[in-house]
Amino acid sequence: MKYFHKFFTIVVFVMFLTPSAWSSPYLVAEPPLASQMSWDVSPSGMLSISYDLDFNGMADFYTMRVVVESFYSGQTVVEVGDGFPNHSIFFVPYRQQWFYYVVTGQPLFYSYDVDEDGTWDIMYKDVSEDSVNGNEVFYASPSGMFTGDFNNF
Repeated sequence: MKYFHKFFTIVVFVMFLTPSAWSSPYLVAEPPLASQMSWDVSPSGMLSISYDLDFNGMADFYTMRVVVESFYSGQTVVEVGDGFPNHSIFFVPYRQQWFYYVVTGQPLFYSYDVDEDGTWDIMYKDVSEDSVNGNEVFYASPSGMFTGDFNNF
């Protein structure tokens, strides 16, 4: 009975981890930044963070934040963070100095790559940048997979 309870708990946990976005256009909250797969800065000035929601080693969820400041500094991450409260700090370490990217605390865009082919399939915009709370709107479907208006759900 003890093992059945553990098995049942694991099955239920995995069911809830399966992103509902694969079967519907509804948005899920951003995972903790510590669980990111990678990040990169685009030429548009946005910092894109990738996540693996289904734990298969391939990115399927992305958030994009506006880069507020970028600079070289000899300061530590904590020191830089103290100067930019309520912002996220990303950095690239070099020999003597680090290059810092200070970004908005919450994402402006959320994107899914449903089929994990490297092209985003659906994008939501959060103009208020106040996390996932229902005021996000359908922005685009770069791959063309989704063509409907999901704002009416």
